[in-house]
Amino acid sequence: MIAVIGAGLTGLSAAYHLGGPSLILEREARAGGLCRSETVDGFTFDLTGHLLHLKRPEIVRLVSGLIPEAAFNRIDRRSFIYSHGVFTPYPYQVNTHGLPPEVIAECVTGFVEAVRAGEIPPAEAGSLSFRDWVLATFGRGVARHFMFPYNEKLWRTDLSEMTCEWVSWAVPRPSVEEVIRGALGLSGRAFGYNPSFLYPKRGGIQILPDALASKVEGLRLGAEVLSVNARRRTLSFRTAEGRVEEVAYEALVSTMPLPSLLRLAEGLPPALSGLASGLRFTTVVNINLGVERAGITDMHWVYFPGPEFVFYRCGFPTSFTPHAAPEGCSSIYVEISLRPDEAWSEEDLAEKCRDGLVRCGLLRPEDRIVSRKIFHISPAYVIYDRTRRRGLGPALAELRKMGIHSVGRYGAWYYNSMEDSLEEGRRTALEIGASL
Repeated sequence: MIAVIGAGLTGLSAAYHLGGPSLILEREARAGGLCRSETVDGFTFDLTGHLLHLKRPEIVRLVSGLIPEAAFNRIDRRSFIYSHGVFTPYPYQVNTHGLPPEVIAECVTGFVEAVRAGEIPPAEAGSLSFRDWVLATFGRGVARHFMFPYNEKLWRTDLSEMTCEWVSWAVPRPSVEEVIRGALGLSGRAFGYNPSFLYPKRGGIQILPDALASKVEGLRLGAEVLSVNARRRTLSFRTAEGRVEEVAYEALVSTMPLPSLLRLAEGLPPALSGLASGLRFTTVVNINLGVERAGITDMHWVYFPGPEFVFYRCGFPTSFTPHAAPEGCSSIYVEISLRPDEAWSEEDLAEKCRDGLVRCGLLRPEDRIVSRKIFHISPAYVIYDRTRRRGLGPALAELRKMGIHSVGRYGAWYYNSMEDSLEEGRRTALEIGASL
């Protein structure tokens, strides 16, 4: 029997591609993991923004086989950055037109100087800190005005302590010509990994895990894993009814956060158990607001590097689909990154978010908030530091030797997309099938 911990996209994809009955244990009352949606007062709120960027043929076929194409809107990205009192298109490095002239000059000259300084080692090599990689890639101007403040707000850590492996697919480096054209307002093409995307017309991102869940056998919701015995290949869990059950498995697919797995698993080498305390992460408070005003903006999301805003990003589900809110209303999601030990108050953060949205002009002072839903996501973002770099690969390899495939965004402790999660589940199923 194959056991799967977690019914997020990776776990469900693994179970689906295994092709037979599995035992899938999900702690929450619904499948989806981080890719869940809730309907509140007629508003559909996701756990932060979840947009589908599909490139791999296998995953395109998977999704199209699960959900009709007509269920999605295909959308060209309209994302922006708010700094120096103005909105400029994303990404910052090729869209400085509209910023104060001295900021544009500093960004362009800094970028040219960085290019003249020579080639940058590949980000995957991890030989540079993230801070040094930013300076070498974009120069001091882009670093000072966007990359440093935004990433310090997102990661809540010293950027010199972070490695740069995660940036190869997420942060585009343009040419000198593209930077200059962007400074003159002549930027012509969309940059980044997400220039277009799919979003469900109705139901939020929840329709994707629900479609996968309908195709698998053995899904147990409200089931919390209590222990894993790696030597005996057994696990125990508490059912939704409160009973404790133990089962044996041939192979285990775990998508629970790797530090949690390392803490509750018995029979692991001491070095693995010790790694759990060294894996760092941020938490995110995701505040969703329903606004009694239609068409508040046609933007999809906005980044906020400035310290005068408590949030690092906000987005607008009703710009993805009008069905995300009741008629005559709009919706906003706001994201605040915190350290795991940082105290916070729902009311305090909600008030600061509303104040910031008014100050930048996205809300009007008289706008009426008719719905609010707050999600606390922990862990949220994995921090790529040197402890992770040294210990992660050997730890995952050692777990595989013991029949435990720790995979997915939190199981493999990395930064990924929904497509990556679906693909990793597929690959894991193929690997297990080949070994049994």
